[in-house]
Amino acid sequence: MDRFSRPSPLDFLRNVLRARTVWIALILAGALAVLLWERCGIGGCPDVSRLASYQPGNASVLLDRNGRPFADLSPVRHRLVTLEDLPAYVPAAFIAVEDKRFYSHRGVDWRRVPAAAVANLRAGEIREGFSTITMQLARNVFADRLPPHERTLGRKLLEIRVARAIERRFTKEEILELYLNHIYFGGGAYGIEAAAQQYFGKSAKSLSLEQAALLAALPRAPSYYDPRRRPDEARARRDLVLSLMAEQGRIDAEEAEEAKGRPLRLAEARPARHRGLVAPYYVQVVRSLLEEKLGDGLYRKPLRITTAIDLEAQRAAEEELERQIRRVESGAFGRFAGPRFARHDPSSAETQYLQGAAVVMDARTGDVLALVGGRDYGHSAYNRAVLGRRQTGSTFKPFVYAVALARGYRPYDWLEDTPYRLVADGEVWEPKNYDGRFTGYVTLRDALVHSRNVPAVRLAEAVGPDEVAELARRAGFRGELRHTPMLALGIAEATPLELTSAYTAFAGDGHAVAPRFVLRVEDADGRVLWEPEVARREVMDPDVAREMTRLLTGVVDEGTGRAVRGAGYRGPAAGKTGTTDDWTDAWFVGYTTRRVATVWIGFDRPRPIAVRATGGTAPAAAWGAIMRRIATDEDWWPWWQPWWDLRRSQPRIADNTIEVPRGGLESLPGLLWRELAPQVERELRNVVPDGREIDRIGRSVERTLERALRDLERELRRQQERWQREQERLRREQQRWQELRFRGPERRHGEDDRRSRVPAAWRAADADV
Repeated sequence: MDRFSRPSPLDFLRNVLRARTVWIALILAGALAVLLWERCGIGGCPDVSRLASYQPGNASVLLDRNGRPFADLSPVRHRLVTLEDLPAYVPAAFIAVEDKRFYSHRGVDWRRVPAAAVANLRAGEIREGFSTITMQLARNVFADRLPPHERTLGRKLLEIRVARAIERRFTKEEILELYLNHIYFGGGAYGIEAAAQQYFGKSAKSLSLEQAALLAALPRAPSYYDPRRRPDEARARRDLVLSLMAEQGRIDAEEAEEAKGRPLRLAEARPARHRGLVAPYYVQVVRSLLEEKLGDGLYRKPLRITTAIDLEAQRAAEEELERQIRRVESGAFGRFAGPRFARHDPSSAETQYLQGAAVVMDARTGDVLALVGGRDYGHSAYNRAVLGRRQTGSTFKPFVYAVALARGYRPYDWLEDTPYRLVADGEVWEPKNYDGRFTGYVTLRDALVHSRNVPAVRLAEAVGPDEVAELARRAGFRGELRHTPMLALGIAEATPLELTSAYTAFAGDGHAVAPRFVLRVEDADGRVLWEPEVARREVMDPDVAREMTRLLTGVVDEGTGRAVRGAGYRGPAAGKTGTTDDWTDAWFVGYTTRRVATVWIGFDRPRPIAVRATGGTAPAAAWGAIMRRIATDEDWWPWWQPWWDLRRSQPRIADNTIEVPRGGLESLPGLLWRELAPQVERELRNVVPDGREIDRIGRSVERTLERALRDLERELRRQQERWQREQERLRREQQRWQELRFRGPERRHGEDDRRSRVPAAWRAADADV
């Protein structure tokens, strides 16, 4: 009966008070929510009336690595346009792809919300939104209150609130006009007029249907759909816009198909000419990187961007590259038949004159200290250092030789330099050496130092093209790498920036680093927004990298890269020249203990430069001159050598043969020590700590010992044959001298005169007899 007893008056009062408290709390919470909704949160609602006079904020400033300002990232602005000035299909393209019910909703398309929610739940993350044109306008103009990178419920609710306010303040036509004039299209271009000028070199009122569709494709992701950097993605997105316009009845299906068949046809990127602009190609790369990282937030408020540029290195690279290109044009390296830069037509978009590019990187951090993408940024903004993918020529050979060293080859192993014929993919390849001659046999070192083509191809075939391609891929090559021995001749393509990064694997004891242009991004209050870290990756064994450095040092000191010394640089340097067929591309890639740099010279449309314009001429000379100007004490540090190398006795090289130092052959223990120590060191470092695979050490040592003994046997045989020939010659001379001694007295006086001209070695032999 107790369960059904009536509550006491005191309990009843408590329940009433509790319920009243809950209702009061709910009423207060509702009132607070309404207040916050009306006021757009604690910070208040943005003044939507500002839209009529809105312009992007102050420019971000670029600082060099020492904190000195040298450029800014001002957005591109052009005059505003009205809807009446535009063809009808221009706003129709944006409505079709961004907000097809633009004229029927009041700022929020609620019909899209469930579909977007389902898509995001399936993906497990936010991939699809329901932003309307009005909401995008609010997000772009009031980015300080609606940060695009924040994907929170509070920000979305505030965005909806501001969009509703805009809808109440402006008509649909005014909203669409504001959107087209203030939306961000990439490349620093705000508004349809700036975008039309930037991508097509014309006014927005003159846009064709396919051009309007391409611009409508950009606001979703301006960096990703950049038609200059990613033309395939941009064209696919453009065709999607045209299809949507046809489906929604805004254009005919025939018009859409016809427009899809037309190419992009972009205008040449030709920014206004500024004679005082510093490192414009470098600034272009930094702008592109920051747009990809920060989006249009890069232009919403002023930022302090510390870059990796060294202004002294940048100035040296620009001046020395231009000086050497002018030498080529003057005929210093053979007859030059191409158009000269001094005579080009500035009003023409064609860049028929000789071009060049240069990159200087820090070998340890990847900091890009200097970058030159062409001769005149005002005439051609095409960045050859970053986008110019050309065949690498003989600069690719070090990756073949690195694989060979890793497989057990040594610098003084003999390679065959005889005619070679390869049939692949129905084609017959018969590589030739630069001088058109064959030496028969050449040491591995001399083959690289003097850039012999045929031995390199034979070596690539011996070690396996697959391994060569894999090493190049790890080093940083991004283009196609055909698995053929001809890969050794540099048929692979790369940009100067890629090639520079790949060579950091040699300079960095087997570890390559990715290029780094930006060191730090801060806002006006000093808060760090982005600070990229050094991106280092292992590419090859450190011992292989150090041995390659010794070989490439020979290229600079006595091989095809001697122009580096001729340019006046005397510090430690290693590098490789490269020249493609018919002298169409000339390369030099080199490094010191601190820096890696690449110089490329050629035409935008491949054609012969000059008969003697190889990588060992102008590019090597430019590299040497740049290093002479920017080298510091760290660049003069000697190359590091492991402990076993200190006991080596280096043979002398003459006419591609080994001459053993005076005093006879090395002893067998010395030879074995020289050969076995590096291999044993590597194997022990890899397997001994855990006590496994000891038998692998034995097999490796056995193979190395067999190779060393074979080489010793070959060397002993050569020395024995040389000694026998010398003994036979001395025996004949001694016999002849004995005959002369026992001739008559009447001839003795004349013979004594001739005796004074006999070599001392013969007279000593005669005395011994």
